[in-house]
Amino acid sequence: MKRMDIYLAKTVIINSLLVLLVLTILASVITFVGEIHSLSTAYTIVEAARFTLFKIPGGMYDMFTIAVLLGALLGLGELAGHNELTVMRVAGVSVARLGLSAMVGGVVLAVACVLLGELVVPVTEQQAEDRRAELVNARTNALGVGGIWAKDGASFVNVRAMSNRHLARGVYVYDVTPDRQLAKATFANTAVFASQPPELHAVRGTALSVEGSKVFHAQKQDWLTSLNPNIISLFALNATSLSAAGLYEYIGYLRANHLDEARYVAEFWDHVARPVALLLMLMLSLPFVFGPLRSSSTGQRMLVGMLIGIGFYVFNTMFMQTGVVFGLDPFATAWLPTFLLGGISVLAVRRIK
Repeated sequence: MKRMDIYLAKTVIINSLLVLLVLTILASVITFVGEIHSLSTAYTIVEAARFTLFKIPGGMYDMFTIAVLLGALLGLGELAGHNELTVMRVAGVSVARLGLSAMVGGVVLAVACVLLGELVVPVTEQQAEDRRAELVNARTNALGVGGIWAKDGASFVNVRAMSNRHLARGVYVYDVTPDRQLAKATFANTAVFASQPPELHAVRGTALSVEGSKVFHAQKQDWLTSLNPNIISLFALNATSLSAAGLYEYIGYLRANHLDEARYVAEFWDHVARPVALLLMLMLSLPFVFGPLRSSSTGQRMLVGMLIGIGFYVFNTMFMQTGVVFGLDPFATAWLPTFLLGGISVLAVRRIK
């Protein structure tokens, strides 16, 4: 029985990775062709190929769920076509037991999907976008033109650039009163995050009060801030490129400063729901192999699977964006498509005879 479990799980994994490879190649070709329109003396075809290469992990992460559905249909359908599944069932193995064996492969793929999204995608997406922006938009600052703006308690902070992980350059801090009046404006050449608390170096600024203004200077002073290099780097990334850990940290920052975090909460729960949706997609493939559609051709099963996978991806993306726009609960916005997929999968599996 253990050998059968390994055999079915291996079949699901290999075929899912094969489908993922094909989908990734197609998406990469489309991305590369789209980049040709941006070619210039600085952004050469080699740089376009480099950009496409670094975008591959993000594309793989987006298509993982669809690939698992199609891979399971392809692998298990091939076993059914060779009557291997029929022999297993004649030997007394139930459909539920066969499905459980296939789900073992799904768990391995779900773990791979999580690791890809948490460890690889945030790094490669940032490198790809920064390099492209530097060459296409002549942007030498990873934080963009003008840097980033952030709310820090009762202050508003503008960080122009990050030289490395522990050193920021061009830091402007504007302190405001509860009635939204400017109380102090501070500029520092650099901010060093290696020490705790962080330090501002080469500081100068102006303090405002009803008595008048006062100019001050300092070579170095402590900076009591909730910002850190991780949070600052998150400002330069799209929400879809962040890992769940990065989103969680950023949500904590937004809540501490009473900022709207709905979009990022929805993205966080979407990351959590993705491996669950992957397993449900695998479950949904079982009726195509064991149910009424088992006699249909591989092409028919793949076509239906492609329509279901793409339909789920489009619905999930549109519903989440719609929920953010109309202020729906972020948890429900992220999980409702997965719950619907789970209900459909359970109903379909229960119809298997």
